[in-house]
Amino acid sequence: MHAGPGDLKLSYTATVDLLHHFADPALIHEVPIKDMPPEVMGYIYPSRYCQSDRLIKLANNEFGKMPQGYSRVQTIQDWVKRHVKFTLHSTNSNTSAVDTIIEQVGVCRDFAHLMIALCRALNIPARFATGTDYGADPTLGPSDFQAYVEVYLGYRWYIFDPSGTGIPMGFVRFGTGRDAADVAFATIFGGVRTHAAVIRAIAVEDQANGLLLPYHCHEAFSTDSGTPVAVTNVIEVNGQPMLW
Repeated sequence: MHAGPGDLKLSYTATVDLLHHFADPALIHEVPIKDMPPEVMGYIYPSRYCQSDRLIKLANNEFGKMPQGYSRVQTIQDWVKRHVKFTLHSTNSNTSAVDTIIEQVGVCRDFAHLMIALCRALNIPARFATGTDYGADPTLGPSDFQAYVEVYLGYRWYIFDPSGTGIPMGFVRFGTGRDAADVAFATIFGGVRTHAAVIRAIAVEDQANGLLLPYHCHEAFSTDSGTPVAVTNVIEVNGQPMLW
């Protein structure tokens, strides 16, 4: 949008139904590179804020010998929580995963970048998600924008919250990308003086219709519809059909 000189106030209201897919973490495996869909492959490479190529040795030392699967990704998430302290206003828009390793402080954006980089260093596809939270820790203030992680396991994108500041089941996703550069909450051009956004989230419970309040659970869950496990493509070369 374009705004002329003067004050501008922008508001948006929506009612959102969150439909989750739940699964037993013990049954979720990592997807071999050879079986990854083309649209997923980009999420195993380094990106601006997730320099996974610089964290390969660290990732292999810490997690390389672990059994592959959801539990390994859960361990990466827990490792990030232990080694980084959530501290408001401790970083800026230039802070990367490597910076977070060194400084050991950050906000949800930095926790997400570090977890993503460690996953990619192990060839586990991971992407950055932006949205809003629900039920954040009261000591951190009211509901706010939230950055978290989605990891591709078992042909589906599963949700992880390495910062531990919200209830993941209540996250409302705005967008996904390689890192924050792809899905910023806002991109502003020109001389704009901004004020803090106000986010309000109200969960509606209606058990008769299957609507529950968000809660912390031990199951793996996703709002992604999943990817078909087997896809057959057919082309003709010199009049002969070829499958791959």
